[in-house]
Amino acid sequence: MIRTIKRVSVIVVLTALLMALVVPGTALADDNNRNTPRYTDEVGLLTASQVSLLTAKLDEISKRHQFDVVINITDSTGNKSPRLYAADFFEEQGFGYGKDESGIILMLAMRSRDFAFVTKGYGLYAFTDKGQEYMEKLFLPHLKNDDYFVAFMAFADAADDFLENAKAGNPYDSGNIPMTPAERQSARLWTVIISLVIAFAVPGIVVAAWTSQLKSVRKKDHAADYIRRGSMQLTLQRDIFLHRNVSRTARQQDSGSSGSSGSFRSSSGSSFSGRSGKF
Repeated sequence: MIRTIKRVSVIVVLTALLMALVVPGTALADDNNRNTPRYTDEVGLLTASQVSLLTAKLDEISKRHQFDVVINITDSTGNKSPRLYAADFFEEQGFGYGKDESGIILMLAMRSRDFAFVTKGYGLYAFTDKGQEYMEKLFLPHLKNDDYFVAFMAFADAADDFLENAKAGNPYDSGNIPMTPAERQSARLWTVIISLVIAFAVPGIVVAAWTSQLKSVRKKDHAADYIRRGSMQLTLQRDIFLHRNVSRTARQQDSGSSGSSGSFRSSSGSSFSGRSGKF
């Protein structure tokens, strides 16, 4: 009986030890074997409360989708292109869920005002080239206005929306790209303007038709038609230069929103896709 109790005790102790080793290891694996937070900022763009809210949002989206959503703010990318810097940072800091290390990262280089967002693994399916063009429109206007917290929250919300659509088997791509909030607002404004034009134009046309029937005098097409024949004689005729009209066309400027886009490889040779440009 005593030997049986000892054996049971040994089994319980061993099981507890195994659980102590396995559970933390699993938790660490779920968090991608990394110690770097999903929002890193060496410049200090946000307040402490904003950092806390943004980091919590990035963590929640990442764990729910099992897909890392990361933001990194740096002073300069050095001699690397923005996209390559973002991809290398993502890998070097241990981000990425699963065997294919799935995730997406937004990087800002403040000295040159470069931005890049790149994706890996499952992100190559969820964030198509056309989808990335749409995603850029959701946060880039806020970056250009230096509304960094709003821009970062918009990026996180967009990533969440993209992943939800991809999970449903319908990633954003040609044919199913929705309008941005700004585009929807513009469309509503034009609808109101057109409605007002129609509302005022139709009665105006009717009134013009009625009044045209009341006119007994018609205007002449040429000034000479208003002169009685033989009543005017010119003794001197000459041409005098009065002024000139100069028309100028503005030279088209490059918006510079996107400097690079499409697939590329990181320094380690891993496949990434993404976009970069100025803000």
